[in-house]
Amino acid sequence: MTLAGQPSTKSFETILAGAVPRRPARLATAVLSTMVDKIVGGELLPESSLPTESALCEVFGVSRTVIREALKLLEAKGLVRVRQGQGTTVGPTEQWDLLDPLILDAAMRYADTFEILDDVVDVRVGLECQMTRRAAELMTDAQLRELRDALIALEKLLDQPEKYQDAEGEYHDLILRGSGNRLGRSIIRSIHPRARTNFRYRGAGVSADHMLMSHRGHVAIYERLAARDPDGAAEVMREHILGSWLERKSGAAGVQGL
Repeated sequence: MTLAGQPSTKSFETILAGAVPRRPARLATAVLSTMVDKIVGGELLPESSLPTESALCEVFGVSRTVIREALKLLEAKGLVRVRQGQGTTVGPTEQWDLLDPLILDAAMRYADTFEILDDVVDVRVGLECQMTRRAAELMTDAQLRELRDALIALEKLLDQPEKYQDAEGEYHDLILRGSGNRLGRSIIRSIHPRARTNFRYRGAGVSADHMLMSHRGHVAIYERLAARDPDGAAEVMREHILGSWLERKSGAAGVQGL
């Protein structure tokens, strides 16, 4: 299964026509970016064979050395499999490194179903709830004051949805930082902003009711953290993330007739 819609039946050369930048500073990077786009976008299907190195050289107008470097990078990301004597094939989707920025950006850009977006939410729930639990135990008084100030600032933006959504990212990040889990924070900071580039993840407009619901969730999270209630904080975080997502998902599905 690809992350995009129905695959193209066009030839490899046609797929890449006009997609290759003119003499970029690092040719292998340009080839890599184009190939990631075409594979994740669904124009080159898993298990399909890529042309020979010489054919790729001709398509991209680069040397064999550049093509080999690009293929090695693609292989490291799980997008292709290079087999001696058997050529190169597109790798199965389950082997793709979705935490790789290039792949994740393309995956968000081409996602035409809710599948990967649901995965993002599942990861957020799993990580953020546990990290919120730890934050309730570990946040200092100074960090809680900073979070309270961020909450007050959020309330002033309730009539400005776009600014509110930007600011709520910072609010959540304060909690992640307070948990002390640097790896978990890095994962969330990697996947969440990229998911927000997809209109299905953002939702089809933000209603006043949705804004109020979201803000009440932020207030409840702060209250549980300030009360040093690990289980309660984790639970309200779970309700906040899932409730907000289900509302946005329903709105996006309705607009698209999905």
